[in-house]
Amino acid sequence: MRGAPYIIEGVLSRPHMVRFGALVACMLAIACSPGNQPCAKAEKRGPIAWIEDDYGAALACARAKKVPLVLDMWAPWCHTCLSMQTTVFMDNAFAGDATKFVFAAIDTEREANAEAVGKFAPSAWPTFYVIGTDESVLARFIGAASVQQFREFLDSGARAAAGGGAAADARFLGGQRALSKKDFATADTEFTAALGMAPETWPHRAEALHAAILAKSKLGDTTGCLDLADKYLDAAGTSALATNFVKSGLGCASKSIDAARVTAFRDRGIKRLQTILADKSAPLSIDDRAEALGYLRDALDESGKPADAKQVAEQLRTLLDDAMAKATTPLAKMTHLWLRAEVYAYLKRPLDLVHDYEALARELPKEYEPRARLGWLYLQGGKYTEAAKWTDEALALVYGPRKGRLLAQRAEIAKAAGDVATERKYREQAVKLWESLPPAQRSQENLEKAQAALAAVGSGSAR
Repeated sequence: MRGAPYIIEGVLSRPHMVRFGALVACMLAIACSPGNQPCAKAEKRGPIAWIEDDYGAALACARAKKVPLVLDMWAPWCHTCLSMQTTVFMDNAFAGDATKFVFAAIDTEREANAEAVGKFAPSAWPTFYVIGTDESVLARFIGAASVQQFREFLDSGARAAAGGGAAADARFLGGQRALSKKDFATADTEFTAALGMAPETWPHRAEALHAAILAKSKLGDTTGCLDLADKYLDAAGTSALATNFVKSGLGCASKSIDAARVTAFRDRGIKRLQTILADKSAPLSIDDRAEALGYLRDALDESGKPADAKQVAEQLRTLLDDAMAKATTPLAKMTHLWLRAEVYAYLKRPLDLVHDYEALARELPKEYEPRARLGWLYLQGGKYTEAAKWTDEALALVYGPRKGRLLAQRAEIAKAAGDVATERKYREQAVKLWESLPPAQRSQENLEKAQAALAAVGSGSAR
């Protein structure tokens, strides 16, 4: 799958850029009282008041109010996270939920949030939780959601808190709890059971299919994953959950050794994506639609249809150019940074974007993301001095696991420029970064990749 704004004097800005005082927060979110102090950190954005990057205060507030806690586990580089926060969560349909839940946005890149990340791990970004005051998982949702889907997610959490729900709901919740602990075998068993006993009209079918195929993929069960994708390809709906389900199926197909089956499923997957994208009533945001077009383009490429793939890429470019032009705030523009950069690079036009991205970087002086993407664009365009400049600016602002990826990008720039000593320096820094992160944010896979890249410096084989 391919932050959170506050509205201050009509300008969207990020919480680490602008913070309201405690008195203002109380006026906007809740009434301050001696027994309500944990809730005083809540700040209103659209119809929802959020507690930012303070899991302890959010949990204490939920306990004080005796309501469940909703967690948005997000990251500043995640375009789907930004899309959810700048579009879906601004919908007035959530106005009635302010008294039913406490809402918290947790930037998973920040070291201060490592404990919360350890308790409620994201399977992808964003991952949402509804948890009880005893910290039990009541509901979990992965990726992009429409307003209706997110409201159903909240409702399922409220039902679980009240002890309600059908048998399929209980097994589904068991799978989500297992996923949160990265117990993929149990998650697979629970989701399979839920899908087997649920009626055709079960509202969580698309959500369960998405979670089930994720569990099988994480288990490395290529055959089971492809079996699931084959069986439910046309039954997963038309939302972002459905397009992600198709994408996961295509990913499993690419690992299969059954060439005939791979071809057959790829053809079905392409047709399914085309059908969803042609459905004007499909509940897809611009970001969801852009991501689905990217899936379709890649599947066409893998099917040996480069002309068709390029045509889809041009559709994607036009969609994102229009979205960027219509975005009313710098943060809304940032939602489209990565997908737009990626498609321009695919079309071999990466340097066409640098003027727009440099302007956005000036508008967002404390954001690393525009600078990181500029560095990547210049790297793709073979302009290594400029790539190094913008990546260095991003490195001065970035934090957490994302810094490891930007250190690798800086090393790749040095490698492309033939500067072995500089490449080695940044490879070493990347290894140290991955070794130093808190356990919940540390990635053994990324550490091993960084170590392998360091060992390969000078050999021409680092990636």
